[in-house]
Amino acid sequence: MSLTTSKDEAQAPVSANDRARLAAAQARLAAAQATVLAKNASAAASERAQYARDWATPRIVEAIYQARGWAAPRIGQAGQAVGDTVGPKVSEMLATTAQRVDPTPPAAERSIWPRLLGTVAVLAAAGGAVVVILRGRSASPADTLMAEDDMVPVPSDPDTASTEERVMADGDMTGNAKKASS
Repeated sequence: MSLTTSKDEAQAPVSANDRARLAAAQARLAAAQATVLAKNASAAASERAQYARDWATPRIVEAIYQARGWAAPRIGQAGQAVGDTVGPKVSEMLATTAQRVDPTPPAAERSIWPRLLGTVAVLAAAGGAVVVILRGRSASPADTLMAEDDMVPVPSDPDTASTEERVMADGDMTGNAKKASS
């Protein structure tokens, strides 16, 4: 027998089961090492993330503060411009629309002045009428003071009087009226 043959025979008794057990043990060892490496990597990543957070937080807060400081006056100017230009137009449109939509007619606010002026006008007209009536009454006694011989009797029945008598009576009445007014 040769030397090589005995080696093959010595290695031959290792079975497939033994090889599987050995591979499983090596896999467990590799998994344990990977777990340790993963924990170390996780801790290192966590530390680096905390460092990045600690470094970035004040810079982000400062950047936000600066951005707000820059934006605030511009937003205020924009609001003022909108309020001065668009706002009144929108307000007017809304007020007009509200008036159109309102089912009840607006209650007219009446001032006292038109009513007062109307009352004064009515009282003035009534006063004028009283003055005219009183003047008419005071003028009537003057007509009765005329002399009776200046007055010509007017026939009561116009059909029986002649045309001359009617003309004379009309002329006398006109004369009587002229005398009374002077």
